[in-house]
Amino acid sequence: MAAPLWITRTPLGFRALIDLCELGNGALSKPTKDERPRARLHWDDLRIFAAVAEAQSITKAALVLKATAGMVSRRLDELESRLETRLLNRTATGVSLTPAGEDIFNDALSMRRFADSIEVSARKRDRRAEGMVTISAPDGLASYWIAPRLAGFLNQHPDIQITLDCGLWPKIAPQEQPDLTIAVDKTTARMGDTWSPLAVLHYVFVVGGSYVENYGMPRSIASAAGDHRTLKHVAQTYQRETWSRRASAVEALSNFSLETNSTAALVESVRSGAGVATLPSYFAHLFPELQIVGQEKSTPIQLWLCSHQESQAAARVQTVASWLNEMFDTRINPWFRDEYWHPSEFATALDAKSAPDKPAGAHSKRSG
Repeated sequence: MAAPLWITRTPLGFRALIDLCELGNGALSKPTKDERPRARLHWDDLRIFAAVAEAQSITKAALVLKATAGMVSRRLDELESRLETRLLNRTATGVSLTPAGEDIFNDALSMRRFADSIEVSARKRDRRAEGMVTISAPDGLASYWIAPRLAGFLNQHPDIQITLDCGLWPKIAPQEQPDLTIAVDKTTARMGDTWSPLAVLHYVFVVGGSYVENYGMPRSIASAAGDHRTLKHVAQTYQRETWSRRASAVEALSNFSLETNSTAALVESVRSGAGVATLPSYFAHLFPELQIVGQEKSTPIQLWLCSHQESQAAARVQTVASWLNEMFDTRINPWFRDEYWHPSEFATALDAKSAPDKPAGAHSKRSG
């Protein structure tokens, strides 16, 4: 079906599309007697259409939109009916844009950018410590370090709501950027974002007490790789230049009994006695039954906190960012310091707080 004249691509096409949308309480102008009646076009329908076009799938778009595939499909049918043209070709493997759909998609993206710009402008002027703040963080830190401290924060700031995205399914809609990101990879940085060092994660080889009881303590990391069950997080590939040659060689020689993309799954597997794995040393503080394998130096991985440009000036975002920085304060969390402290020395490092004139590095540190 050909697109009606009033939605074809012209210099005024985008303006005409906006005029058709019911934005707020606005209404369409009264048609002349020579014009055919036009159904009102809703921005939500265009937003749904844009999400489907980007995902190239109604099912995937429904997950992003947190809606059912049936609802998304019905809204698309209604949109095509209002516009009297087909926007999408539906196949068993997904959807593709028709020529008319490509024109409408480009305009829908422009409208979304305008809407986002309006929201960003308003959020930058928001000086109230209330509203939603989205944090993107690795699932291990989110589950074992951030979440246990959430109740205290919410008690102090009852008007702030937290969305905690751990990078697992379902994800935040791609057009929605988190306000704050905790990450080890800065390659996703955008102009205007502010990145600051948050902590250093010191990866060490650990094993659970029940595994040691059943199979004995590995004599070394090499022994763990060759003679024991090993477990692996598939994402432990960042900043590989910091890994020692020996640690990299051990990884290459290991025949992993478990590979997972979840730190929480890896931690609980080690605690249950499933095998040996590399984990940040702070887990030895959280779970004293974990034992360090070998005397190798730790693998330090830099952790960053990113405040995104669109919302970094908002009071609620600044409040949450301060809270995150406090919970990673190295004065009270020696396992996050630049230098490595063996778990057996955590108590010594904490005692250093009471001696401010003595630098933290004045205490002896073991390499393993």
